[in-house]
Amino acid sequence: MNDLSTLTNRRNALRTLSAIGCGLSLLPVAGCSKLLLGGGKILFGDPKITAEFTQLTQEDLTKGTKIVLVVCSTPESVEAETSTLKLDLIDGVTRRMKLNKVKIINPDRVAEWLEEQSGTSIDLQKLARDFDTDYIAWIEVQTFGLREPNSPKLLRGSTTGYIRVARIEEFDGKRRAIMAYTREFALTYPQHQPLSENSRSSIVFHKQYVSELCDMLAERFYNHRPGTSF
Repeated sequence: MNDLSTLTNRRNALRTLSAIGCGLSLLPVAGCSKLLLGGGKILFGDPKITAEFTQLTQEDLTKGTKIVLVVCSTPESVEAETSTLKLDLIDGVTRRMKLNKVKIINPDRVAEWLEEQSGTSIDLQKLARDFDTDYIAWIEVQTFGLREPNSPKLLRGSTTGYIRVARIEEFDGKRRAIMAYTREFALTYPQHQPLSENSRSSIVFHKQYVSELCDMLAERFYNHRPGTSF
């Protein structure tokens, strides 16, 4: 009886698989592809986006021993309005990179180094001499705002700038920063329409926008899944 029951179960399973195969064969090619892709997303999630850094240097910072130092500069006009932005970005971007297994220089050490410097410019060669790092990621903010132009009661973050990445090499016993690449960045948030200050305080929005900016900048350095916006 057990052998007969097993044989029956196998036959039923084969009939089910055959029916599924016939059904799939009747689907249009495009529909079948979508079905397979949808099944892949359910099983494995959205495919990761290759980091900009990896595309341009052919190196994956989440693997190996390469260390990155994150530094930030802001113009005097931004510094006057948002004095903590520079340190907030260094801390936020570095923390996200560390969570994604990128080896980094402690942001507190970078903040102390910046306080000791005179002026607002970043001296990459001095950074290369003062820190044991393999790469310097310089976030150069050009513009930064939190309100819709000509509408002071509407909140919408906007930032433009450059990410400049330097590779550290040694020449005649001296460490030198060699520019690897420069890329522009821009973030308008939220994209579709501004928020009323009646629905969200400017302080809360400021924190949320800087967090979103840190996400965008940090993801330039490690593979990540497509993000979402509020």
